[in-house]
Amino acid sequence: MKCLLLLWLITAVTAHSWMSCPPSFDTSPGRGGNIVGPCEREGKKKIVTNVKAGDRLKVGWTSNNHAGGWVRLALVPDGQHKVYEHFEKNVLKIVCYGHDERRGKTSYGDCVHPCNSRKGCEYMANKYDGNRYDTTIKIPYNLPEGVYILQYMSAMSAHKTFYYSCARLQISGGKPSLPCKRTGLAPVAYGCMKGTAVPLSKYQENTKMGDFCFSPNGLGDQDADMRKVPVNPECDQRITCQLSVQYKRCMEEDNKMKDITNAWDPKQVCTGEVKPPPEPTCEDGIKNNGEQMVDCGGPNCEACYEEPTEPIDDRIYSKLDFTQKDWIDGNINLRAVVTIKKEASDWRYTMFFTKPVDIRSHWGCKVITVNEFQTIWTFGPMPWTKKVKPGQKINLGFNGKFEPDGEAPQTVTKSFVEYKPDE
Repeated sequence: MKCLLLLWLITAVTAHSWMSCPPSFDTSPGRGGNIVGPCEREGKKKIVTNVKAGDRLKVGWTSNNHAGGWVRLALVPDGQHKVYEHFEKNVLKIVCYGHDERRGKTSYGDCVHPCNSRKGCEYMANKYDGNRYDTTIKIPYNLPEGVYILQYMSAMSAHKTFYYSCARLQISGGKPSLPCKRTGLAPVAYGCMKGTAVPLSKYQENTKMGDFCFSPNGLGDQDADMRKVPVNPECDQRITCQLSVQYKRCMEEDNKMKDITNAWDPKQVCTGEVKPPPEPTCEDGIKNNGEQMVDCGGPNCEACYEEPTEPIDDRIYSKLDFTQKDWIDGNINLRAVVTIKKEASDWRYTMFFTKPVDIRSHWGCKVITVNEFQTIWTFGPMPWTKKVKPGQKINLGFNGKFEPDGEAPQTVTKSFVEYKPDE
């Protein structure tokens, strides 16, 4: 029997996402996000992506069940990447974080990973198709040969904190003598779903576009040749279904997630030559090309006859009070008090952590699933709390352990949802 989980997530103040294409400083699929910046901690093995001036490079990040906001991309020489201001003065562009554009799939700033994120062997080839958790960048023509650091910075969904991730690029073939002086802000992508906590202006604060040339003869437009196939199309930024709050649903979708055999280096095997996708049209049955709804609205198609509406509030609770206590010895205590506003015959409670947590005891509920990284735990009711009514309070508690490495886990997502068998 298949199951339908009506997922309306409520997020905490922080979340985590990171750059997965090209490989970041930390490629662990069970890692947490970095809110300290300007880059995450780097492992002993330095991963370097080789590119040449004029190449296009696919840049992508895991959705981690979140939607909305922007991503700022910046590029500096190796050695300058430990100073925030260096990235601020060398911005490439600001793009959409992404969201699941399929009807009813994104609500309250969240969706179910991979959230219709673009798979490996595909890439963004149209400036109006920027909501699938990736973009491509053009490697500037004017950079001296050497190692450079590409920075990702984003505060997605309803989260108030920027997250940082970096990748190491070896760039060759540049012509440093080109005149590439620029003033003003970096370009911003079209049609992004706004984050609800951090406005676009915060991404642009104290920044300028870097002095980059995107033409072999001078300044140029960095996205003029966006349809050009990037050097790394096989990279699959979705990483793994173990990051999804609905693992089974993630694996069942026809999205080739099962073909990612190494989550530390997520790729697809591209059959034949990778070619640009067909140009989008207003009759292709897909919401793309900056459309407001499928094949209508936006800058290129006729206006929609049906105006899009906000999703119906199907949440079954009116309040979720959550507390977390953790200690330097690796012990953690978590409590949730959920006030019910709508009658339901069954429910699920999910917690998503930034690092592994081994929950060893719990009360008011039972374990339903836990992912292999011990970062996503889903609980169901005990027999006496299975049916809930308006005004009822559900008290849940958890004790666990985590690796005492100086950094406590953050509970980045908490959801309490109605669970219905799909007959």
